[in-house]
Formats: sequence, structure tokens, C-alpha cells
Amino acid sequence: MSSPANEADVARVLRRAKQECASRRRIWLGPGLPQRLGGSIGRRLEEPESAELAFIEVVSVSPSGVAKTASTTPSLRGPIIGLSAAEYDGLDALVRAQGEPGTTIRRLICPFAVFDFGPNGLIVREIQQGLTAADLQQKLDTPLWAGPDLKELGTR
Repeated sequence: MSSPANEADVARVLRRAKQECASRRRIWLGPGLPQRLGGSIGRRLEEPESAELAFIEVVSVSPSGVAKTASTTPSLRGPIIGLSAAEYDGLDALVRAQGEPGTTIRRLICPFAVFDFGPNGLIVREIQQGLTAADLQQKLDTPLWAGPDLKELGTR
């Protein structure tokens, strides 16, 4: 049974993921956590290859954006966003310096931050109030980039 704190983390992830859906009509939701997004956006595709946007649940991810998932991910053409309910203390297990073979994602949304993956590696785009990019960097074995456009989580 999940705790109230965990449910609050999941709700924060789903609220932020819903923001990503605003301008997209054809969305595919992978198994697990993304399925909980379905009721709030009112759209889901049965055919993943025609999706404009896809969400998958991420177990771990490399700095280049290659994500390990708990289930098999079908062939997807559009951008893929990873979702994770991992806690801040588990950031080092979520973002690993050496990734495993998997699915390439463009963005990772977790309860305390939103990360993008670029040619230079991991970029923090949004961060939970009370945390800094330096706090995140202390948890990671890989460089973390943060720009002047860093926002508070959920204020996109």
C-alpha cells in the first residue's frame, strides 16, 4: 500500500505530465504510471506508432536519455517522455552514469524535477521549491546542466 507522501509525489508527476499534453491530440500511454494519466487527459491511442507524444514509466535512465523500463516499449515515432515516482533520495539510482539498453526519452518528469536530455547530457529544466541544481548535482555521478531559464516545478 502506498503512503500519502508517495501518492502526493505521483499526483505531482501526473499534473506536470498533463501540462505536456496541452497541444497534442494523439497520445500513447505506456503501462504503469502513465495509465493513471489517461482519465485526466481523456485521450489514449491503441496504436503507439501514430502517437504525437508518448509516456513511459522509467526505472532508470542514462545521461544521454536511454531509459530502462519495467515493461517492453513498442516502436514509437514521436517524442517520448519518461515518468518516475522516484523520491529525491533515490535520484542516484534513477539517473545512472552508465545506462542499460533501452528506450531513448527526450524528457524525464519526477516529483522533484524535470530533466531534458541533450547532446551535452542531463539538463534540469524545473526543480521543486526548496531544492537547487547544486542539491541535485550532489546526488549524481554525472554532470548536470542548468540554464538561466530554470523554473520552479509546475510553473511551466
